[in-house]
Amino acid sequence: MNNGCKMPVLGLGTWGTKPSEMISIVKKAIDNGYRHIDTAFLHKNEKQIGQAIKKKIQEKSIKREEMFIATKLWNTYHDPKNVKCGCTKSLCNLGLDYIDLYLMHTPMGAPITSDENEFAPNKDGKPLFTDVDYISTWQAMEELVKEGYCKSIGVSNFNIKQIKNVLKKCKIMPQVLQIEHHPYLRQKELTDFCEARQIAITAYAPLGSPTRPWAGRDASEVKSIARRYQKSPAQILIRYQIDLGHATIPNPGKSDNNLLENISVFNFNLSPQDMIALKNLNADIRYFNYSGFSGHPHHPFENEES
Repeated sequence: MNNGCKMPVLGLGTWGTKPSEMISIVKKAIDNGYRHIDTAFLHKNEKQIGQAIKKKIQEKSIKREEMFIATKLWNTYHDPKNVKCGCTKSLCNLGLDYIDLYLMHTPMGAPITSDENEFAPNKDGKPLFTDVDYISTWQAMEELVKEGYCKSIGVSNFNIKQIKNVLKKCKIMPQVLQIEHHPYLRQKELTDFCEARQIAITAYAPLGSPTRPWAGRDASEVKSIARRYQKSPAQILIRYQIDLGHATIPNPGKSDNNLLENISVFNFNLSPQDMIALKNLNADIRYFNYSGFSGHPHHPFENEES
């Protein structure tokens, strides 16, 4: 990363995994060689992840400094006076002294309600927003680095204009942009912009899902490439991200075998021709569109500008 810290290119994504399954999954992931775990306050699984890491440290399977833990500041903690509170809640949940990478989950602020875990606070069915400027949130996150709460900071689900605005005012550059990225959502202009400024890309949702409208779109191309390499389609899509120079955080799937399969991608590279074929699948189809915050003045996808 641009601050000299290192981030493993392959991590464990934890969105959508049941908290009751999280301890077992993280322990198995660590046993299979994962050293990068990605979570978020919103995911409601930080406590279980922390318990699993603590157990593995007690077993002397790992040392804390060998792990790279990323979590995120949720929208309801964007007010600068609440940023440290949001961070310390995550630290307490995880049982850690510091966070390796702390991301602003989105640029959209929302008020804290009686249910502090609420995804999109609303009143009478209408979403509630705050007018907090994400730049002031970022400046409060910079203080977290200075005070030792986290080693690196970054943003997630930001567009180019929003990143430019942060860069104009920041004292600490974002180290990472985490975005939805897969062959059907290439976002070339955005990734080129970040790479030119040494902002690392982490791709979430690299594999897709049968429940998504684009899941079957041109899947034959991915399967054809997988057959040629004698790999699974998931392994091809993960390797695609790595060969693009991105970090990526696939979810564990429904089988223990998926954990090992997903990390077994370091013994091959995709050919230039196959990389082009996968890039050509782009259809600008976004699944994680944050429709619950539709109308927010800082919505990154409704108000997308360069």
